[in-house]
Amino acid sequence: MTPAGRFGTAAHLAVGLGVLGAAGYAFVAVVGHVFHGPADAGALNALISLYMLVNIIGPGVFAALEQETSRAVSAAAAHGDPLRPVARRAGILALWAFAALVVVVLVAWPLVLGRVLEWRLGLLVALLVAIAGSGAVYWARGLLGGQQQFQAYARTLYVEGAVRLVPCLALLALALEAPSAYGFAFAVGSAVAAMSVLPALRLPAADAAPPPDGMGRSLLYLTGAIALSQLLANLAPVVVTYRSPDDLVAAAVFGATFVLARVPLFLFAPVQAVLLPHVTRAAAMGHHDELRRRLGQVIALVAGLGALGVAGCVWLGPWAAERLFNTAYRPTVGTLAMLGAATLVMMLALVVQPTLVALRRQRTVTIGWIAGSLVFLGVLLAGPEPIAAALVAQLVGPLVVLAVLLVGVLRALHAPPAGVGAPPAAGRR
Repeated sequence: MTPAGRFGTAAHLAVGLGVLGAAGYAFVAVVGHVFHGPADAGALNALISLYMLVNIIGPGVFAALEQETSRAVSAAAAHGDPLRPVARRAGILALWAFAALVVVVLVAWPLVLGRVLEWRLGLLVALLVAIAGSGAVYWARGLLGGQQQFQAYARTLYVEGAVRLVPCLALLALALEAPSAYGFAFAVGSAVAAMSVLPALRLPAADAAPPPDGMGRSLLYLTGAIALSQLLANLAPVVVTYRSPDDLVAAAVFGATFVLARVPLFLFAPVQAVLLPHVTRAAAMGHHDELRRRLGQVIALVAGLGALGVAGCVWLGPWAAERLFNTAYRPTVGTLAMLGAATLVMMLALVVQPTLVALRRQRTVTIGWIAGSLVFLGVLLAGPEPIAAALVAQLVGPLVVLAVLLVGVLRALHAPPAGVGAPPAAGRR
């Protein structure tokens, strides 16, 4: 790719990230202004919880589908194999994942989910719509990222953001105070984004070929890992709301502050999409030196950007929470500093993860997120004070994950590359 082409791709990604990020934070800001009184604290918490649940349940599963599809497409392209069987297999896995998520949500509704969403059936339907849209758009992004079609990939970002942002602002202008309407405005963006890139998903026709081996098993490991990563990234406000039925105002302030501190993390996800095809091709050829170089560069970049994010949380965070999100009171600098530091650690863990995926070490990724999630949940649920427990859990859980993933990468890069760069098996095209 020429420098001009790289600049154009970067510009498209920047626009997409900006629109998508603005849409997410506009949603929280708008509902914070519409449902701002003590009497509306329940509706506000339900909408913030919907926002978090969409990030846990939808992207938590389907981001794994994107990464595994991108890896399989990149590997097939590197070996000259047809791409259509990969796309077909990934689509079938997406449908199975969607069906499983629908069952989980419906079972959880009478047990705990209904209380979190204030028993509003409209928000339940909005959650299911968001899950279906996530399945479609992450499948599309996996195909586009694996083929390095990053301009079309970026289009899904800014279409998704625009479709979320415009209806949300229209509802605010109409002074509508129906929580379900805001939930639907947030939910439909992913499906529209997937439809916007359908022409770019047409793959070359190929002779009949068997589906790629191991995608289901690999996706199972990766789904567990990414679902747990989204749990660590988004669950704390939901648990604080559940554990604070007598102090919903404080829970709402914490939820809005939590979302604010996650700005770098929510805008960071496409970095994985750009990184994974490059490291997969290097892994397929057994070029571990290139893997080390790319990983070191990205870690340094993310650490620098994350440090700026922490500084922004400390400097502007309390003011932004009170003014932009209309919180009932100004959160403390200490709260935002801890949440900003936790976001930095999460970003570092997520940038190490694609290297392990490229090296076919999905099980190591899953082990890392299981270990971190156990620590996270233990602290989150055992702490006597919900908000203090959430702050500590948000920091120590991701630290455990990062430690496990770094050890896994070091072992993988120093292991013999047998099997990683093996030529195609007999009979493969």
